[in-house]
Amino acid sequence: MSPPPDPKPRGRGRPARSQAHIEDVRARIAACALKLFREEGYAAVSMRRLAQEAGCTVVTLYKYYDRKIDVLRDLWAQVFNELFDELDRQLVADRDAVLRLNVIAIGYVEYWLKRRDHYFMVFMSSGLTQSDVSVFVQNDALLQRFAIFRDTLAKALDEKVSEAELTLKSDLLLCVLNGIAHNLITISAYPWTRPEKLVRAAVQGILRT
Repeated sequence: MSPPPDPKPRGRGRPARSQAHIEDVRARIAACALKLFREEGYAAVSMRRLAQEAGCTVVTLYKYYDRKIDVLRDLWAQVFNELFDELDRQLVADRDAVLRLNVIAIGYVEYWLKRRDHYFMVFMSSGLTQSDVSVFVQNDALLQRFAIFRDTLAKALDEKVSEAELTLKSDLLLCVLNGIAHNLITISAYPWTRPEKLVRAAVQGILRT
């Protein structure tokens, strides 16, 4: 009499990686990349160097990231998610619309001032092409999160402006906020006015023009 068939035939090779395992490994690689990019610069770090720091082979590294720019984009996404999660927490529904705009504008600048290593990684990494950046900034999920500025600005203006003017003002707001953060971070020896005063003055000017 032959033995009954095995109801669960044994598979060959390594078991499939679970989603949790994949995310854990990617998180470890990203953490190592953040450290290396901060200390040595993005352009100076190779995939081989990153694999060595992460404690894996280059072949293993390429199973999780196709290219080094994909690692950097993953870090950018983490930074912006952290940033906008903070801004979302700062918005309280019953606040005055102008106050809400000032809160997120100041919060945006202060985020970069408190995390200067993140600022340099996001805005000042060397060895990048325009296409490297454009793929990331055109991401729908990121654009939706940046919409917090446009939406809050529209309420502060009482929505009495055209779509074209609202676009102009929201673009100007982001340019000003990034400019304030950039100058305070990269020209730190200059005795700048306090960042919250600079931001409030900028917001006031945009609302009045």
